[in-house]
Amino acid sequence: MNPKAVVLSLTGLLMAACGGSEAQPGTATIDPAATPSPTVHVDLSEEAFPDLIYWEGYVGWDYEPSRTQVELVRRAGESRDKTYLPYLLDLVSVPTPYREAVLPELSTWLGAEGDRSLINWLTEQGPKTADDDSLAYRQFKQRLFRTIQKEIGDFLDPDSDRLISAQEIAWGGVCVDCIPPLEQPAFVTPLEAKQWIAASDPVVGVEINGDVRAYPQRIIAWHEMVNDVIGGVPVSLAYCTLCQSAILYETTVGDTVFDFGTSGMLYRSNKLMYDRQTRSLWEQWTGEPVWGELVGSGIDLTILPVVYTTWGEWLAEHPETMVLSINTGFTRDYGSGIAYGDYFDSNDVIFPIPYDMGALAPKHWVYAVRHNGDTIAFRIDHLAEAGFAEETVGGTEIVAFTSSDGIGARAYERRDVAFVTFDPGKGTATSSDGRDWQLSEAAMTADDGETLPRLAGHNAYFFAVSNHAPNWRLWTAE
Repeated sequence: MNPKAVVLSLTGLLMAACGGSEAQPGTATIDPAATPSPTVHVDLSEEAFPDLIYWEGYVGWDYEPSRTQVELVRRAGESRDKTYLPYLLDLVSVPTPYREAVLPELSTWLGAEGDRSLINWLTEQGPKTADDDSLAYRQFKQRLFRTIQKEIGDFLDPDSDRLISAQEIAWGGVCVDCIPPLEQPAFVTPLEAKQWIAASDPVVGVEINGDVRAYPQRIIAWHEMVNDVIGGVPVSLAYCTLCQSAILYETTVGDTVFDFGTSGMLYRSNKLMYDRQTRSLWEQWTGEPVWGELVGSGIDLTILPVVYTTWGEWLAEHPETMVLSINTGFTRDYGSGIAYGDYFDSNDVIFPIPYDMGALAPKHWVYAVRHNGDTIAFRIDHLAEAGFAEETVGGTEIVAFTSSDGIGARAYERRDVAFVTFDPGKGTATSSDGRDWQLSEAAMTADDGETLPRLAGHNAYFFAVSNHAPNWRLWTAE
């Protein structure tokens, strides 16, 4: 599915859910002006809501809901009891026959605010925890999401262990792996890629054990997941386009090598991926299983260093690099700026995020470094102006250097070394004791042979940090 089209169709769905009055073609909907028979008896309780779901996929939409089901929806809205609000919001967040009946109730209850009403309503509910979900709600959510695709609903086993609230899980507008992962894809030389890649194209650059790779954003935005082996190390490059975060995970845990796919669902506008070994859901930002068999296992994937930069700069720094081939086996328009271009150019988010910290605009770019459970987010524009910044994260002294093109960064342990100058073009720094240092993808090396190891970091939109990192700070130039 075209990611650009996905964004547009999702926006259209949200707008239609907020203000549209036309029914889905060929489907039955409830007339909000109709008055059910006064003899209909309804037991208004959470346990009654799972039975609202009477269709499978779009099969069954030709049959109108029963008068009891209609009355349950109406009474829930009229009650103004927040217990039932998650159910009503879900009934307008995905295609259902109840949309026309629920929308007037929600508009009266929560207030209509134009085309973005649904996003605003969902955002206003604030953050939720797994303990906020009743068993009846989890059963309802699974049944509802099974109407989108059985495989999507199956992820949400209501009896499974979980770390996140089902109330904050949204459908992303696609089915399982309809945004197809790349599986150990082919790579080509810079000369072979010369015909189609531009110097200004953003890439995610990686080096492991001397194996140097570039993953062009224009390709991975169509796939959002690359299961690969770099330098003999099994990895997954998990790219959440909505967060603009490409995170490289080492995927070997004990004797198991995990490989990942796309669930079709989101949590706080962040991709929920799944492993093919147990089909547990994982949060892309944390690399932690959040729903299913692996919850509580203690598994926490190791994040590996990457740099977001332009192809021209990466090639100049690494002439030996290989680049992801445009011949992926899929038919896509891999042109520059095609995939998600409208979303990247907009200041708006299109899915709810409960935390708006106000420090930065939600889609302001930052460089996030996570260490020992803490996260520091560097404003990329400020870091580009300053050249480098010295900070502490997770009890470790670090230094972050801007990339030569100013759109990304690299971070290293500092170990009491203080730096006084940095030349981004040469990738060299000078410490206060007069030593010269050369930056590389693995470490910084001084002219006397001392090394400072690289730390994992990656670009992201600010809202991803404020909504997914439990302990974070924002660095800005003084």
